[in-house]
Amino acid sequence: MSIDQKIKASLQQEQQHVDQRIDTILSKDDGLFARLGATYQGAMQRWMWFSTLLAVLLSAAFIYAGYRFFVATNVSDQVFWAVWFIVGLMMQIAVKLWMFMEMNRTSIIREIKRTESLIMSQDKKATN
Repeated sequence: MSIDQKIKASLQQEQQHVDQRIDTILSKDDGLFARLGATYQGAMQRWMWFSTLLAVLLSAAFIYAGYRFFVATNVSDQVFWAVWFIVGLMMQIAVKLWMFMEMNRTSIIREIKRTESLIMSQDKKATN
């Protein structure tokens, strides 16, 4: 067996090991609620609680505006409450979007750290 064939065999074996490791990492994928829960424990914990409170308040506000829209007697009141309903709804969408972006950020950081540790462990094995 030549040196080239030995290198190829070694690289193929290492690639299989990496593929198995990646499959293991991907099989441990957390669900939505686990990922969302992890964002309440990170560095942005206070902001997440604040945004949750803000989302609840905005929900109550746009539901109230929707109720007032339906009980309004003249058109100008209906337009007023419809605008506030839409503004409240859009604000809540923005807050929820930020929360899901934060959840995505923490998930990506966790995956990068896992990959870093995998690379570091392989480098240690290669040097030994």
